[in-house]
Amino acid sequence: MENETEQKKGKLDEKEDRESSTTMIDKANEAADRMEKANVQLDKLLAKQERMNVENTLSGTAEAGTQEKTPEEKETDEAKKLLEGTGYEDLFDK
Repeated sequence: MENETEQKKGKLDEKEDRESSTTMIDKANEAADRMEKANVQLDKLLAKQERMNVENTLSGTAEAGTQEKTPEEKETDEAKKLLEGTGYEDLFDK
């Protein structure tokens, strides 16, 4: 009698395991599909970004109007940022 109940229980457990693994596989397949769609979308966005970068560079506006700061100017700007809000930031304006 006990042996029969154990066998039935074993069969039920086996059936649940199969169903569980099937749902896990389905979930994994769905996740893979979502990842593939995201990769396609990312590829499109990357291509668009590359086109925009090329257009920006070729149009001559990539670095137009910008001037490289000297090391002294960079240090002064950094010092002003550090002193900001202390009342001493005007020290470097002289």
